[in-house]
Amino acid sequence: MFTVTAELEELIDTTVSIPTIPTTLMQINKIVASEDGSTRACGDVIIRDPAIATKLLRLVNSSFYSLKNPVSAVPLACSIVGMRVIKNLVLQATVLESFAVSKSVQGFDPNWLWDHSFKTAIAARMLAQAWPESGLDKDEAYTCGLIHDVGKMILLQSAPKRFEEALQLSHKNKIPLAKAEGEVMGFSHAHVAGLLAERWKLAPDLQIAVSYHHSAGTDAEEWAKGFLINAANSIAHQEATGNGGWIGDVCTPEALAAMSIPDETMTTIREQVRSTSMAS
Repeated sequence: MFTVTAELEELIDTTVSIPTIPTTLMQINKIVASEDGSTRACGDVIIRDPAIATKLLRLVNSSFYSLKNPVSAVPLACSIVGMRVIKNLVLQATVLESFAVSKSVQGFDPNWLWDHSFKTAIAARMLAQAWPESGLDKDEAYTCGLIHDVGKMILLQSAPKRFEEALQLSHKNKIPLAKAEGEVMGFSHAHVAGLLAERWKLAPDLQIAVSYHHSAGTDAEEWAKGFLINAANSIAHQEATGNGGWIGDVCTPEALAAMSIPDETMTTIREQVRSTSMAS
């Protein structure tokens, strides 16, 4: 499990405000972690959250499940998708809703960031299937990709002037934004995302993956999880239109080769990411 040092945690807390865990996510986490947890209990929570209930019903009625008859009841939808999917869906929906509205800073496009996050999620899911040595399954990898840059949204909301300073430094010196953030604030958006994941008591693998997507983990297991999201992030940058206002941290071809993914598979991944957008 990722753990920030006391010094780094104090530094982050003096700069940004890490939001408290939303009630629905907290309740679902408790149910999933409990030996007595059930999809029925999850349904009892979700039915009181119209936004998440709507997303759940949209998912269960999508072509992915190919059901003969449409489902309109939340409890039935929960029993069909299962607790793991429920957990990931609630987390994804919570993050999107919590950080959808943000302050703006010059030269940065939050809408582009969310499109980048979806591209990263698609790349992460496909890379996890092609490279099982990462230790992330495809659903976990998708969630990690979707929320890997949530630290940027927290910085936008809580420290817009410092974040804008990092953006300007990134452009001036032509360095990745994560590195510029470190020079300006002493930490990066990856550290912020890691602290959020830790305080929200998210899955240990997710904490590791988002925390180390710009730096090497402390052991082989942490390195693999972080590197998969780093690689997905790189592919999303390379296959995007524009840069949304920041310079991405992109893996070298030699680094990507460490996954030993066949060229034809990597081409398929890139094509899928290129054709994916938040609106699709």
